[in-house]
Amino acid sequence: MRDLFWTEDRIVKAAQLWQEGRSARAIAELFGSKKNTVINMAHRNRDRFPARQDARQDTRQKPPEADAAPIRHPDRVRRVTFSGAEVTMPRVPFIDGPAP
Repeated sequence: MRDLFWTEDRIVKAAQLWQEGRSARAIAELFGSKKNTVINMAHRNRDRFPARQDARQDTRQKPPEADAAPIRHPDRVRRVTFSGAEVTMPRVPFIDGPAP
C-alpha cells in the first residue's frame, strides 16, 4: 500500500504556513509537491485552512465611481427580449429616433 503524502504532521505544518500567509505554491515547494495538491488538501481540511478570499474582500474598498450610475452610450439602447432578458443593442435611428 502506498504511504499517504499528507500525514498529520505535514497538515499541521502546512496549516501554520497557511496562517502566516504563504501561498499554496510556496507551501507546495517546501513539501516537494504541486500547488493543486495543497489546494485540494486545504479544501478537505477547511476547518484548519480558512478561506483567504473572504478576508480580502471585506478589506477592499470600492472605487467611488463604482456606485455611480452606469454610463449611457448614445449609440446603444436597452431592450427587453421575449425571454425577459435585458440587453444592450445598437441604436436604430428610424426606430429609436436620433441620438440624444
